[in-house]
Amino acid sequence: MSWTNEGAYWRRPLDCHDKLFQSIAAAGAPLGREHWLMVGWLQLAFPIDMDPGVLEQRLRGAWSALRLRHPDVALTLNEDEKRYEPLADDEVLQRWTDATFCVESASSVDELFSRHLKVTPSVYATCHWVPARSEVAVVSSHWRWDGRGLMMMLDSFMVLLAHPSLVQPVVGAETANLVPTLDAVIGVPKIQKEEWIQKADELLAPFLDGSPAAGLPFISTLPGNTVRVETVFPKLLSRALREACRGRGLRITAALQASVVQETARCYFRTAGADPKARYKAWAAFDLRKHCPPPPSRTAHAPSIRMVALPLVANLTESWDVLASTFQAQYAQELDPAHSDALFVRVPYVEKATVMLATAPPSSEPNLSNLGVLEDFVERSYGGKFLVQNVTLAVQMLSPQLYVHAWSWCEQTRVSICYNEAFYEEDFVNKWLEALKANLLENLGVELPG
Repeated sequence: MSWTNEGAYWRRPLDCHDKLFQSIAAAGAPLGREHWLMVGWLQLAFPIDMDPGVLEQRLRGAWSALRLRHPDVALTLNEDEKRYEPLADDEVLQRWTDATFCVESASSVDELFSRHLKVTPSVYATCHWVPARSEVAVVSSHWRWDGRGLMMMLDSFMVLLAHPSLVQPVVGAETANLVPTLDAVIGVPKIQKEEWIQKADELLAPFLDGSPAAGLPFISTLPGNTVRVETVFPKLLSRALREACRGRGLRITAALQASVVQETARCYFRTAGADPKARYKAWAAFDLRKHCPPPPSRTAHAPSIRMVALPLVANLTESWDVLASTFQAQYAQELDPAHSDALFVRVPYVEKATVMLATAPPSSEPNLSNLGVLEDFVERSYGGKFLVQNVTLAVQMLSPQLYVHAWSWCEQTRVSICYNEAFYEEDFVNKWLEALKANLLENLGVELPG
């Protein structure tokens, strides 16, 4: 699935991940919205003597240059292929920048994303500057990249902001930077082995066996706006969490996942009609970049889908220790193509999951995705002039699920929840998040500072 030149444009067929996220986004189309619309943003600090007009021009220039370094920001999605139209001249680049760079009057990106952005404002990715909070955001459909990829795009943007002469515009030549599919990068055979198809069926079996799934009680209605809430573990508490996890041989992801299951079970079993045989059925996200051949640069895989979400199923009555140990083994499973066929099984698995999810009834289980240490992707300072004070990721939710993101920034662990306000009262989500935090601390034996 490599890019081919069709004269006026370049094209490549959609891979399994493209089709999955295309289907997920399309689910919101009848409502004029887009499920899992992504936004990543940075809160900046810059020299106090920098004129606001000059700063805005620098931001515009960085976004314009990003089109040349990462042309995937300007891909369009068609029914069965992605397309890219090369820039003909500088005027075309200027018009594209004018159409995709926006200065916003909102008080914050949180407000902008929650109250105003229902779909992508453009067929391309877009950049939004919110002067009121010195926040710069990139918005895109999820089919363009994953969460870590979006963080890496923000890093590239900041490099270009701090060093405007780094990219010498050569319009039309940017097609050399189009990113191939994961299948092409790791060399997936065109013909799938029967054993891969069988393993894919086995992975999805818990979702298709008719057994009940646990979730949170929600209000049955049409979706409204997406809201994001967050809790922050201060540095000392975050350090204590990491040490407690290391002492138990756990990743923070496994520990947090165990608490997610227990807090889901707590709410579920308080619901009338709760089935004692129900299980927690969700997805575990895996970043696949480390299993790809070394790229020519740190951000070569940035504007792409380089992840897979594998089934994560658990019994609600298991102890926290058993859950955490089980999840630790799952998150540590071998995915390297040199030792496992998991990345080849991934293709029929994602294809089958796409079909399954297209007709699945609404579910309300919280799903967890840990982005890790964001300093691995975004620097705290660029060029000695631009400081990054905060980093945030959010997705638009049209289903009753809670999307739980975790990450570390400035040595602080953060847990963020995106949810649809039509399905839940804000007080319920805030209390669930605080209960999740308390559960994690209690089971790791970490006490809050007095």
